[in-house]
Amino acid sequence: MRTTLDIDPRVLAAARARVNAGENKSLGEAVSDLALAGLSDGDRAASPTDSNGLVLLPITPGHVVTDEMVADALLDE
Repeated sequence: MRTTLDIDPRVLAAARARVNAGENKSLGEAVSDLALAGLSDGDRAASPTDSNGLVLLPITPGHVVTDEMVADALLDE
């Protein structure tokens, strides 16, 4: 079904990442999969989006941020 949606930029980025990683054939399919995953996770409590004024990043299973990665990012600034 074709329709027009206003999609949050974070959701769009996640969908594009799935397409680029070869998980989905199209952007629409990726958005649908993310929406369905969100529906199936409805029983879980939502994780906090901020803590003590700091914005928390979403958890990505299997993705580890090392001290070296942080140091490299700080050097780029």
